[in-house]
Amino acid sequence: MQEFLLKLGASVLPNVMLGLAGYLVRAFDVSGFIVGTILGTVVTYAFGWGGFLVVLGFVVLGSATTRIGLNRKIARGIDEPGHGKRTWKNALANLAVPAFGAAMALTVPGAMLNAMLRMFFTASVATAACDTASSEMGKAFGTRVLTLHNMKAGEPGVPGGISLVGTASGAGAAVVIALVALGFGLVAPGFAGYVVLSALLASAAESLLKSTVGFSSTHLANVINTLLGGLFGALFWTGASTI
Repeated sequence: MQEFLLKLGASVLPNVMLGLAGYLVRAFDVSGFIVGTILGTVVTYAFGWGGFLVVLGFVVLGSATTRIGLNRKIARGIDEPGHGKRTWKNALANLAVPAFGAAMALTVPGAMLNAMLRMFFTASVATAACDTASSEMGKAFGTRVLTLHNMKAGEPGVPGGISLVGTASGAGAAVVIALVALGFGLVAPGFAGYVVLSALLASAAESLLKSTVGFSSTHLANVINTLLGGLFGALFWTGASTI
């Protein structure tokens, strides 16, 4: 019990500090701070400092790209509600799937399954970072976007539209997450590229779905997006591990 409490405390503390920092700089509201702290604690308890730093990377990248070009987004009328201040819904939409993967890693025995779940977790966070960065940078600096289902050009902010600057920014964010995970042993050498590929494939799939089916909730779209990214990562890990 003492070991459990010590590990729990060591997992809670950095996430509380991250949440408070995000609240103070107005990246989160109170609800976003609370839910993000809970989900981050699950991740940190399961994967240690590596898991925490992967989540930290997502938070920093998401907050930074939201702030960059904010006045341009406001002028275009396509900024996020609250000028990008994240609520519990945003935290849940982006981190519920990664936290689920972390929780599964705590309960499922076996080194192989644990390694696959680490890949699932990393790819899902990379997907969230890719999606946020591509959306925010595309809305700020994109001039024309392309909808994948009909390959027609449109204005920034079109549901499911992708832009060159957005795609490049998203890929860069996914690379950062993959490198952090690689550096702290969450993914093995040779798998970081699969993390980035998973994020790009999932983000492309989400864009296609948004432009064809549409979503009544962007939060639901984010859950599906991160789940797809995690599943792609798990599939790539399985395929590469059996070769």
